Amino acid sequence: MYHTGIKELAVSEDIVQEAFAIASKSWQTNVPDQPEAWLYKTIRNLAYNFLKKDKRHQAIEKDYMAEEVQQTDDKDLLRVLFACLQPAFPPKVQLVIVLRYVCGLRVKRIAALMASGEEGIAKIIYRWRAQHAVENGLLAEKSTEPDAQKVRMALKILYVMFTEGYQLAADGNLTDESLCEDALSLLQEIEKTGISANGDVKALYALLLYNLARAGSRTNQGNELLTLAEQDRTVWNKEMIAVASHYLLLSQKESAQPSAYQLEAIIAFKHTTAPTYAETDWKGIAALYERLVAINPSPFIKMGRAAALYFGGNEIAATAILTQLISNPFFQTYHLLHCFWAKIYAGRGDSTNALASYKKALICPINAFEKKFIEKEMQRLVAKPNPS
Repeated sequence: MYHTGIKELAVSEDIVQEAFAIASKSWQTNVPDQPEAWLYKTIRNLAYNFLKKDKRHQAIEKDYMAEEVQQTDDKDLLRVLFACLQPAFPPKVQLVIVLRYVCGLRVKRIAALMASGEEGIAKIIYRWRAQHAVENGLLAEKSTEPDAQKVRMALKILYVMFTEGYQLAADGNLTDESLCEDALSLLQEIEKTGISANGDVKALYALLLYNLARAGSRTNQGNELLTLAEQDRTVWNKEMIAVASHYLLLSQKESAQPSAYQLEAIIAFKHTTAPTYAETDWKGIAALYERLVAINPSPFIKMGRAAALYFGGNEIAATAILTQLISNPFFQTYHLLHCFWAKIYAGRGDSTNALASYKKALICPINAFEKKFIEKEMQRLVAKPNPS
């Protein structure tokens, strides 16, 4: 690979994987007399094709398939998105493939976003390539009306894609703003095709806009996490919130019954339109979560309902839900649950149990922002004496 002019290891790995994917398909009918020579020639040709595609001959940030995707418009990317979504593959595999071929991300970047090993991500891509004629171009996929299942899959993947980009980076900004923008652009493109999905397309678009409108208020100038009560609402993007509300209204007109995306968007609407934190309609939000749990009984949704109940003044109902959740092995290592218990204990004046809960949160998988936040809350508790 070095003699082809490509010196970037990640690019070389992608090209070699591409060659093996082609071989796995081609050799099913005709195995060459000299397999090693065949592979060498194929790898060399792929490398030269890559260099020809890159006018500046730089392979640091782009690779062959990523370059192909970047040359397309949103309509083409939408076709690629639906081509990547195959019901036979688990959601994680589909997300990896979308990040690779729709967003043009390389293996290293995908692994970082998904907190996975690079080798595991590379294997997912290789196996997928082995079963699909990627080298013939995903853009050659016939433009057919996607069925309801593919539309649901696409919305779920775009939601996850946005969420991955929305996470906080080390500098306090979005982890990958382009992922958020891509998710929103593709939702707009789906909406342009006339696909409604009973209002879910517009509802998800509204939900993501509500979240993005608040992105800049999650940390302070000291790069510390802020709770919702501490966030400066004057920096929230009011124009974006207005657009989100417009799409939420349109969504509601397209469906007879509220969907999960619509209920989540309405919850976000209530948060973003409350003039102050103290004026948040917690009882209304708790009622919406109750309806959401009936549609999607996810433990994360249940935890959201518990939070709304607690801040709405119903601590007994909230702790009953949290007690059920702690029996789930995953939630035993989920820092937010322990932080929630710490908040409850602190509200009761029980600093000892509050500190114990925060200590449990510290040994869970957390990032630097979360660690700093928890330690700061613990310092507050230590500085505040227990009531006699």
